[in-house]
Amino acid sequence: MQYMLGVDIGTQGIKGVILDEKLRVIKKSYLEHDYIQPKPNWFEHDAEKTWWDGFKRIIDKLFEDKKILPKEITCVGCSGVSPCLLPIDKNDKPLRNAILYGIDGRAQKEIVEITQKLGEKKLLDINKQPLTTQSVGPKIVWYKKNEPENFSKTDKIFTTTSYIVYKLTNEYILDHTQAAFFGPFYNFDQRKWDLEMCQMFEIPFSLFPQLKNANEIVGYINKSASQETGLMEGTPVIGGTADGFAELISVGAIEPGEATIIYGTTGIISIATDKLKIIKELWTLPHVMVPDSYFVAGGTATSAALTKWFRDNFGEIEKIIQDRIKINAYDLLIKQVEDIQPGSSGLLVLPYFSGERTPINDPLASGLIMGLNVSHSRAHIYRALLEGVAYSFRHHFEIFEKNGFKINKVVACGGGVKSKIWVKIVSDVLGYDQYISNIAMGSEIGIAYMSAQAVGLFKHYKDLIEVVSEGNLPEKISFDSKNHQTYSKYYQIFRDLYENAKNDMHKLSKIDK
Repeated sequence: MQYMLGVDIGTQGIKGVILDEKLRVIKKSYLEHDYIQPKPNWFEHDAEKTWWDGFKRIIDKLFEDKKILPKEITCVGCSGVSPCLLPIDKNDKPLRNAILYGIDGRAQKEIVEITQKLGEKKLLDINKQPLTTQSVGPKIVWYKKNEPENFSKTDKIFTTTSYIVYKLTNEYILDHTQAAFFGPFYNFDQRKWDLEMCQMFEIPFSLFPQLKNANEIVGYINKSASQETGLMEGTPVIGGTADGFAELISVGAIEPGEATIIYGTTGIISIATDKLKIIKELWTLPHVMVPDSYFVAGGTATSAALTKWFRDNFGEIEKIIQDRIKINAYDLLIKQVEDIQPGSSGLLVLPYFSGERTPINDPLASGLIMGLNVSHSRAHIYRALLEGVAYSFRHHFEIFEKNGFKINKVVACGGGVKSKIWVKIVSDVLGYDQYISNIAMGSEIGIAYMSAQAVGLFKHYKDLIEVVSEGNLPEKISFDSKNHQTYSKYYQIFRDLYENAKNDMHKLSKIDK
């Protein structure tokens, strides 16, 4: 029997899974961690403590019952929050905490400066997507300007997966899908780092890793990593990729026309396509498994992060009940919104509580609750938060449709799908049915599937779709046409509200600085 090991490093936790050669889940584990927020809109991880120690702890947890032994693992894969910026020195020591993905908005000035210097057209020609808080390039320039002493000592730059691969194998690599977020330093057409851009912004070309495919074997576990993790020396390791795209693989949403919504700490909205399109509001990325194909995707800065914010600040009663009788606080909160009508009695939320990534790409955007009156309860506000995220998802779908994408199917995944009420709200807002897989799904499973392909357990991605589809009778969450009509009225106000308020948002953001 051959076993695949998949690990996913998330914003607020780390997941691990072991699959057998028939791609069945044998063991799963989860450990919680948190992010560091040194300033508003700055988000970081301690890479050694959160990424590497977390990886080792999840491995210990997966093998603690000794039913499967490390020597039985055929291949290892890792996915993670992406893209991040972790600089290390020539002695392989991190020089600072890792700067996280698009929720971190510290490089706003650098985004503007680089865009003005190159021009939007050239940026899109080089990288096929605009510079946003999701882009690593502006963060590298920020790091060079603001921490010059550390920058001068920097030997390599990592994201989550590349750091784990390096620790396991001593191979310095990055997959093309994540590299596409390194604009303007990644040349999309040539599939290589752009020397001209490095010279223009005085960033050493040598900092960038060798580029590989996410699903290919890039190295083997070395002696040191074997001693630290308990995994067998010589075990193959694949390149790995971003958590969101590994999750798409886990639900088999791979072929053109299949749209996916990931209900995570942040939201990921994507569609697979075999046509290269440049859409200035969204990201265009090389597909992680299918040659000559792409993902067109976007990401909200907050999704389930908003439900956590509400629980932590206004859900004290639910947290007490959870501690006493073990009923999940989120289940208690969502139950309260069940009987509230679509539109939350005239409430609208702009869910931009950490700025916003796509499609508005505005790091200075802020959250807004509109329409409050004394008849509104805490439950109305909670439902309005869920609806606000749904309106943001619809904004992405509207852009898909305007750019000629035919949406054949919408798959819902991520931790937030446990709340069927939220998924139903989103279906009603979108005007699309959603399908929730009844088999195990998640980034750690998707990356384990990719490991299985790397060692030949299946050859073509269509073989994987067959395996994933077998016995999978997904739950259909249908939209209600009457609710959709109601939500469409609110949606137009949602779109207008941001346009009318954004200048004041930007002014507010500068008052405390």
